[in-house]
Amino acid sequence: MNLWRDERDHSVDTTAGHSPPGHSGVLFVVSNSTPEQGADRPADDSDLSADETDPPADGTDRSVYSRLVTGTEHAIFVTDSDGVITFWSPPAEALYGHTSAEIRGEPLTALFADDSHDERGLDSLLSEATETAVETERRHRRADGSEFWASTTLSPLWNDHLHGYAVVSENTTAAHRREQRLERQNDRIKEFVDTLVHDLRNPLNVIVGRIELARETGDAEHFDAAEDSAARMSSLVDDLLEVVRHGELVTEPELTDLRTVVERAWEATGASSESATVHYGDLGAVAVDPDRTCEVFENLFRNAVEHGGEDVTVTVGELHDGFYVADDGPGIPAEQREAVFDHGVTTAEGGNGYGLSVVRTIANAHGWDVRVTASETGGARFEFSGVERRRVTAASPE
Repeated sequence: MNLWRDERDHSVDTTAGHSPPGHSGVLFVVSNSTPEQGADRPADDSDLSADETDPPADGTDRSVYSRLVTGTEHAIFVTDSDGVITFWSPPAEALYGHTSAEIRGEPLTALFADDSHDERGLDSLLSEATETAVETERRHRRADGSEFWASTTLSPLWNDHLHGYAVVSENTTAAHRREQRLERQNDRIKEFVDTLVHDLRNPLNVIVGRIELARETGDAEHFDAAEDSAARMSSLVDDLLEVVRHGELVTEPELTDLRTVVERAWEATGASSESATVHYGDLGAVAVDPDRTCEVFENLFRNAVEHGGEDVTVTVGELHDGFYVADDGPGIPAEQREAVFDHGVTTAEGGNGYGLSVVRTIANAHGWDVRVTASETGGARFEFSGVERRRVTAASPE
C-alpha cells in the first residue's frame, strides 16, 4: 500500500492485488481518504465466505483483496472467457439478490432482464471487451424478479492469454428516470411552443384584419373586436405559461397522505355541486409535491362534474404502483383517449382544453405515467403509475 499527499493536503490510498483466486491479472483500487471524511476505515472480512477471502497464493495481504470486493457500493464479479460467472462478491449479492452458490456457473446474460441479448449477443459483447473495457447499460433482473437499470463495465483479465472478465455493475435506475423525465419535459416544451404558435395565429389574424377595416371604414367597432382578440391572446398565453410552470421537475417531493390531498381538492372543486359525491378509502402516503398533486385532483374532479353532471360519483382508489380517479359519467371514446391530454383539446362548450394537459404535465413532472380508460360504470378512469407509495396506518375516514 502506498500513501502520498499533494500540496492541497489531499490523501489518496492506492492498493494493488491479484484478481480473485483462480484468475490471473492485477487489480488496482484507488480511494479518497481525505481527513475530513474520517479516519481510515479498517477492512472488514466478516461478511465474506472462506473461499472468497482466501488471499492469493503469493501471500498478498488478505485485507487488500477484502477492500477490493467489499469497500464499494458497486457489484464486482468475474466471469471466465465464455462469460460464465466464476466469482461473486457480497456487493453483487446485495444488488442482485443471488447468493454465490446460486449464480456461479450461470452466464452473464442471466442477469439481463430483456430477451434480446441471447448467446450470440453475449459473444459479441465479450469479443468487444477482449482488448479494452466496454460499458453497456440495460435493464437487469434481481433474484426476486424485480428489474432495474444498470451500467455494466467489462474489463478483460490478461496474463499470457485471456482468462476472463472483471465486471462492475452500478444501479443507474434513478439517473435513468431523471433522464426520462427531462425528455418528457423537453417534449412538453416543444408541444407548448407548437400550440402557442397555432392558438395565437387566429386571434392575431383577427386583430390585423380588424385594424385594416378600421382604417378603411373609420368604424370604431372594429377596434372593439380587435381588443377582444387581444384579450383572448393574453388569456391563451397565461394558460400555456401555467402548463409550463406545472412541468417543472419535482426534485424535493414530500411524503404526503393522499387522502388529505383528495379532501382538499374535493372541497375546492367537487363540493361546489351539492349532488356530486366522492368515495375513497385508505390511499396510503405518496412522495409528491402536495400543491401540484392537489391541482391534478382538482382538474379531474372539475372534469368529472362538467362532463358527468351535477350528480356524478367519483371514486379514488389504489393501484399496485399508483392510484386512479374514476367517475360514472359518459366516459371518453377509445379513439379520443390519447388526444385528451393534448394542449387545447376539449369537448366541453367554453372549455379551454388545458385541464387534462395540466394533469399529464404534473404527472410527468413527478416521473409518473398517466392513461385514461373506461371505468366499471362506463365513465372515465384516469390511472397513474410509477408512483412512490407507502402505507399510512391512521384510520380511514368514515
